[in-house]
Amino acid sequence: MKIAFLQETVNQNVGVMYLSSVLKAKGHRVELFIEPLEPDFLQAVKQIRPNVIGFSVITGAHRWAIRVARQLKEAMPTVTTVAGGPHPTYYPDMIWEKSIDIIARGEAELSFPELITRLSDGDDYRLTLGMWVKNNQEVYKNDVAPLVDDISSLPHPDHELYHKYPFFRQQSEVPFSTTRGCPFRCSFCYNAVKAALYKGKGRYVRTRAVEDVISEMAEARRMYPNMSSVILYDDIIGLDKKWLSGFCRAYAQRINLPWFTSIRADFVDEETAENLARANCFCLSLGVETGDEDLREKVLGKRIPNSLYLKASSILHQVGIKVRTSNMFFLPDEDVQKALKTVDLNRAMAVDFPWAYTLQPYPGTEIFAYAIKNGYLSPAFQFDDIDPLGLVKPIIELKDKNKLLVIHRFFYSAVKNTFMRKMLSFFMLFPPNPIYDLFYYFALILSYKRYHQVSLSRALRVAWSNYWCSRKP
Repeated sequence: MKIAFLQETVNQNVGVMYLSSVLKAKGHRVELFIEPLEPDFLQAVKQIRPNVIGFSVITGAHRWAIRVARQLKEAMPTVTTVAGGPHPTYYPDMIWEKSIDIIARGEAELSFPELITRLSDGDDYRLTLGMWVKNNQEVYKNDVAPLVDDISSLPHPDHELYHKYPFFRQQSEVPFSTTRGCPFRCSFCYNAVKAALYKGKGRYVRTRAVEDVISEMAEARRMYPNMSSVILYDDIIGLDKKWLSGFCRAYAQRINLPWFTSIRADFVDEETAENLARANCFCLSLGVETGDEDLREKVLGKRIPNSLYLKASSILHQVGIKVRTSNMFFLPDEDVQKALKTVDLNRAMAVDFPWAYTLQPYPGTEIFAYAIKNGYLSPAFQFDDIDPLGLVKPIIELKDKNKLLVIHRFFYSAVKNTFMRKMLSFFMLFPPNPIYDLFYYFALILSYKRYHQVSLSRALRVAWSNYWCSRKP
């Protein structure tokens, strides 16, 4: 069968790459179409006449998937549309959209190929595990499929899928994934929801064998002539110190390119930092979220004191590893003073790449319930209110909303520059405006360029396509 995966943003989706590898191994033809990289996106898809169209959908981008599915169904009435990814996993009622035929919930390396095989063979596919299937206005709500216990048994992600576009063939930073699942239960994250969804379905937290990861990286070095750095798209690294030590040794011996990933501050110690530095780790991201310890613990469910963030950043800087942080503004119970603590903690940490999001309270998470209960979010809130990038649009309603937005817009500059930190009080005298927004966008692009180690033109292209695509009606 011919399967077409469609994408609105310019990035490599490792989950789609895994699915492509599994499907190709079973003899199916897989194509990828990325809207910003196609002169005529819809025509390109229609030209290959796919049997199945697949979308990997995050909340906020679901509007795009529904619209494109509708347009393609009008041109190809017999095509089967399948929506997978985070949004339909947690909000499977997306199945009631007229243009969507099937919802794929959770990890799909087992369930999606089974669905395709049944479709190809003309068998009954309505009871396929992992799928919600709409048939004659009836929906078959099947349980999720069991988790793949040994993720090293899966074929390597299909990097060639993206190689049809020069943009990816020429890239210098290549993404990989080593771990699935997270044992922590932060209130703003879906891990608790996902873990509950998979209760009794296998081990939730799994890590690939070191050799499996390194061999994929070695293959990628032959595929990407400009490959000069690596990014690990993992929620967290360092859960297993023995694994991390073995990975660092093998990576230093066989790959040894600068690399970037995320780690919890309480996982950072001198031994771990030295192992990472010897393996040429260029930068680590720490999820600070907020500089106010009460907000971090009581609202976000993250019990890491500021002292550990200061210690972690000091240890990493001592061994030559740069520090990136992930922060959030517009938290329930946040005010100007608490927001300024986030700025000042990042300054005290001497953060190299400070990054700030606006909280997107996804329904089903603990923080969403807290926001509703305490009046920070309207009960009329809809998925369409979500900002898919989480970088621009604030959702939570706070008394100091305008001032918080100004702090958010000047966050990067205030962390990096003492004069700009002093100027924050002055900037807050004026309401948010297009000049502040432009300043913020420039800081975003500059930070992206520096920590991803890419050219300014590439950073601009990614920013332009992802920002404007995510805001189409």
